Amino acid sequence: MSTATRTTTRAAAHTAAPLRRAEQALAIPRRRLAAAVLAACATLGAAFALAAVSAYLVTRAWTMPPVLDLTVAVVAVRALGVSRGVFRWVERMLTHDVALRGVVSLRTSLFTALAARTDDALTRLRRGDLLARLGDDAQELGDHVIKAIVPALVAVVMGVVVLATFAPLSLTATAAMAASLVLASVLAPLFALRAARLREEAVVTTRSSVTAQALEILDDASSLRLAGRLEESLDALGASQRAHDASIDRAALPSAIAAAAVPASMVLGVLGSLLAAGAAWTAGDLSAGQIGILLLLPLSSFEAATALPAAATQLARSQAAAGRLDQLVGEPVGESAPVPADRPATATLQATTLTAGWTADAPRVAALDLDLPPGSRLAIVGPSGSGKSTLLATLAGLLAPLEGQVSSPDGPLREVVTMFAEDGHVFATTLRENLRVVRGDLADEELTRALVAAGLDDWLAGLPRGLDTMLGPDGTTVSGGERRRLLLARAVLRRGPVLLLDEPTEHLDAARGDALLRALLDPSDASLVPAASTVVVVTHRVDAIPTGTPVLRLLPGARTVLEEAP
Repeated sequence: MSTATRTTTRAAAHTAAPLRRAEQALAIPRRRLAAAVLAACATLGAAFALAAVSAYLVTRAWTMPPVLDLTVAVVAVRALGVSRGVFRWVERMLTHDVALRGVVSLRTSLFTALAARTDDALTRLRRGDLLARLGDDAQELGDHVIKAIVPALVAVVMGVVVLATFAPLSLTATAAMAASLVLASVLAPLFALRAARLREEAVVTTRSSVTAQALEILDDASSLRLAGRLEESLDALGASQRAHDASIDRAALPSAIAAAAVPASMVLGVLGSLLAAGAAWTAGDLSAGQIGILLLLPLSSFEAATALPAAATQLARSQAAAGRLDQLVGEPVGESAPVPADRPATATLQATTLTAGWTADAPRVAALDLDLPPGSRLAIVGPSGSGKSTLLATLAGLLAPLEGQVSSPDGPLREVVTMFAEDGHVFATTLRENLRVVRGDLADEELTRALVAAGLDDWLAGLPRGLDTMLGPDGTTVSGGERRRLLLARAVLRRGPVLLLDEPTEHLDAARGDALLRALLDPSDASLVPAASTVVVVTHRVDAIPTGTPVLRLLPGARTVLEEAP
């Protein structure tokens, strides 16, 4: 075996392994898949039989037989025409049912695997990348069922049916059809697969870049405009979009060649049948009806094969998507700790000689020692870009320390710490489910109390369906301030012993924001969090911090100063 062949084989195995794992995660029910394939075969079989009966009817009628001789064929044409539409509807319903069930199973497996990760790989991903992988890539694998698995199985069955139909009529036509089906079913998909892989390799990075840059601009448009960098960011987004478009254009030619292979194979099949029909007519071996079938049936014999180049393209996209999801899930750095039956109500959070930052050459905080016993309150302040959010993510265990360690003697960090992130996601579902995402056993009374405590009582009263109101683009629009308080209510409902909050007062008016900050940092105010819980808040409202509250001030040069609010 040559070096090139071995390299190709290894590359194919490397791309196939993640897809096999993804197919296992889809947990496709075999019976449902078989039903979908049978329905698809019935659809194409009805079309194929309709072509055969129609060809027989036309050519047989040309010989002007008694009308009753054509009655069965006439009724069969009508029945097959109706049944084709019925079978198509059944096939669509069954196929999409299998695919949607598979996507639900896949996403459940993905979130379970992501929750088990103990490293900071997810934190280091740009939100656009994570969104593209969990959204677009998971959907690609749903399309893998509809556009790749089912069409491939149907093409195998229909290929056998076509050859079995031609064999009694003419061996010459059968050989020509076999050759043309091989060309359409093997060579065309191979070229399409090659073109799709080239496109995926070229496009994957540019697509992720466009998605991530667009989300960053949407999230930080105001900050970018104030800093005078909005136009620069938009220009960079435009350049990424142009690179994405150029990648797609480069992959167009091989795709066109693959698409042309199927019509070329159809020409081969028709010519073979034409020669066979001429020979059979001259020899008088076949009737007029059989000659008609031999002449016209090849035109309807390639419907299943026509879908195979698209199936090959989908296969390449599915392999690429499965590879990206495989990287996203990764290998957990150790076994995830099971959730204790009785989660501690309080916990201590400790940082020892902690150096935090995204890269070792640019630390944001250095040599920090913290000891936060149960019931502690701490405010973190500093100028924009000083590392407040970075420090909070490190204390939460979402970002690995550059040096030192963060720990809790009461359990794993991800079990005792709840973090309110400024970019937390509001899901396009009901208000109730947006809150119950942290705990599935919460009653409506608890949800309402949390919303009232977060200052959303008036907003809740104005919602058309209360907790059943749909949020998002297709429902009620959530403003920036409402979104902040909704995320805060979600964090409070988690009831973790340690609560880390990143700018919870952002987008609120001064009076509401100051009142909220005082409620969070005043141990005597249990309206939001229990007095025994540890609360750490990143804020820029220094004047609203209650007197006597410990304040960690981040200074240039990764220095920190721990003081008390005056």
